Amino acid sequence: MPTATQKQTLKRLRAEEGEETDTTVADRLTDLPESLQLHILACLETKHAFKTSVLSKSWASKWTCVPVLNYNSYGFKKLNEFDKFVFNTLSVRRSAKLEKLTFRRGGICSAKILKKVFDYAFSRGVKELDVSIIRSRKDKSWPILAHTTSDSLQSLKLDSNSNMGCSFLGPRSGGAFKKLTSMYLKRVIITDLDPFSGFPALKKLTLVSCNLLQTNGTTNTLNVHAPQLLELTISDYYVNYCCQLTTPNLRYFNFQGCNFPRLQGGGLPVLDTVVIDFVGSCRENQRRKTFDDLMMLFNSLHSAKTLTLYSAVVQLLTFFPDDLAKRCSPFRELKFLKVDFSRFHYQRLFEGDCRSLSELLRVVPCVKGYLLKKSHEAKCTMVYPDDPVEESTCSTSQASKRCKRVQISTIKLKGK
Repeated sequence: MPTATQKQTLKRLRAEEGEETDTTVADRLTDLPESLQLHILACLETKHAFKTSVLSKSWASKWTCVPVLNYNSYGFKKLNEFDKFVFNTLSVRRSAKLEKLTFRRGGICSAKILKKVFDYAFSRGVKELDVSIIRSRKDKSWPILAHTTSDSLQSLKLDSNSNMGCSFLGPRSGGAFKKLTSMYLKRVIITDLDPFSGFPALKKLTLVSCNLLQTNGTTNTLNVHAPQLLELTISDYYVNYCCQLTTPNLRYFNFQGCNFPRLQGGGLPVLDTVVIDFVGSCRENQRRKTFDDLMMLFNSLHSAKTLTLYSAVVQLLTFFPDDLAKRCSPFRELKFLKVDFSRFHYQRLFEGDCRSLSELLRVVPCVKGYLLKKSHEAKCTMVYPDDPVEESTCSTSQASKRCKRVQISTIKLKGK
């Protein structure tokens, strides 16, 4: 039991603690530098940042000065409540510079709310704009018009689960988006013959399930005219067009799809890294054409230094061992080859092919032999799946062991 002196000491400490709670602690956030206050609010969704306005008078309008806005409909029970919140907050927010605006909305989105978001973002000199919707109600196009300009926009992401028009793509005069360096487009309808030449500073371009809709009667050709472009990613299950690349500085190319694109242009002299994955399905009578398309893609990417192929691409190559033995590899400067089987158990894409991982591994040497014919000093990395189906029957020493989460073995291949 505490003594009388101890009890008095506890009462005094509790009194001092209560006094501190009423004065110092309650105002501790307010005592922080304003830049730190705004940084804390910028890390919150706008819905939660808005709620800080009830803390005190000094915080009543603090959220309106935050340079980052993050709207997400998933925190609202009803979508119309979310739309009303977006309209109201954008209407009362101060005219401060806007660093980043993120807008994510489920359901069917109205053109009115989209226009409100885009108009506000461009009027406040936004640097990063990230918009993601399921689909639009009536106007099936993004509200960025051909005459829209921005001297501040550096990163643009437009993500939709349904096809959306994009009239701002195309040649522009006067450098309307002269600082735009990164662009991500998903399910965008591309109608212009030269869609990216109007963005002179573009360095990173990602196209996901985009559609070409050209009405001039010519063969569908995606023109990527971007002299400063460093990274190009094309992810499309049904690519069926040529890619005309005018990208002399391209260093990274990533393709994922079921129809390999036909690359044309003046070459890729500084290309460093290539990643290729086959996604979709392929019937037995389609294998030859798909293989030939892959060979053409390899020829276009011959200057690559690092090559990553996923299991489905390797499977396709193993269907034609005689062709690989006769052909010369186009890769003359390859330094690293990575063969990734981590998705093997999820990629049963070829009709009639029931080979196990161990059976596939037995014929992988012919694939590596072809790819590295002219790159004798290249290093080869093999990545295996988390839980191989047949651990004990694998044909290589790496695969015969119990595979850990990711098992990587590096083999330095000496000339054949």
